[in-house]
Parts: sequence; C-alpha cells; structure tokens
Amino acid sequence: MSEQQIPAFLERIKTDKSLAEALLDAKTPAEVIRLAAQAGLDCTAAEISQWQATRAVSRLVESGICPNGLRWRSLHGPGGIHVQFVGASASFGLWCPSC
Repeated sequence: MSEQQIPAFLERIKTDKSLAEALLDAKTPAEVIRLAAQAGLDCTAAEISQWQATRAVSRLVESGICPNGLRWRSLHGPGGIHVQFVGASASFGLWCPSC
C-alpha cells in the first residue's frame, strides 16, 4: 500500500461513522494502525501533541471535521503525504511505509 491510498482512507472516515468513532476514541498508535489496516491502509502511526496536530502548516492538502468531532487533515511533509487526527484523548500522525 502507498500514500496514494490515503485519499480513499480519508473518504472512508468521512462516511463510515463507526471508523470515525473508533479513531476518535483511539488511545494508542497501535489502535490507529489496527483501525487503518481494517480499512485497507497499511500505515505507521505515532502519538503527537495536540499542538503539532493543530498548528498551521504550509502544505495542507485537505482538512475536515467528522460529525462526531474527529478533526483530521492531510498534508505534504517529509517523504510524502501525512495524516493527522485529533481524538478525544490523544492526537496521532499517520503515514504509509513508502512515504
């Protein structure tokens, strides 16, 4: 899998309420990786600070808020496209191994 699959993953987050809810409630990078894998995305994830997940970025691709309050954005970063989530208790960065 590659970063080209990130847009499809983001579309799924927008339409799959159970996935968005599970990501909102995720507490560990392992949970995010498991949820992404179940949605068909091979990725790596790490917990990041809320500041990092919400600070202004110069290379924003897309951002949004799911009806349940899950905030997300995709951006160009070192090596490719990255996704950042702001959950209920933790924030995460997500990227594909090929990035």
